[in-house]
Amino acid sequence: MPLVDADAPPSTNDTHYVVYFASGEPSWCPDCRNALPALQSVFGADSAPLATIIRAGSREEWRDPSNKWRHAPYNINCLPTIGKEVARLGDVEGQQESALRKLIA
Repeated sequence: MPLVDADAPPSTNDTHYVVYFASGEPSWCPDCRNALPALQSVFGADSAPLATIIRAGSREEWRDPSNKWRHAPYNINCLPTIGKEVARLGDVEGQQESALRKLIA
């Protein structure tokens, strides 16, 4: 299933993955740009699990301590952050195809 942009994580009980990502095309965040090939490889196929991309804001918005994604229930500390109900990958691991494949296994 392709990567899907959304304003908020899915509210279903189905297994899903959420990718918290910097806003912009191209993204202002070098770690996010570096993660794109692995994300597209792992989540881009029609048979791949659903992955929702949440845009965490411009550089200025992300650095603002009041950014809603930095607080509960999200508690995002770095971009990109990739996770599902029980696990999360941070900026370094999110750039590694092997770590992404392990997450969805």
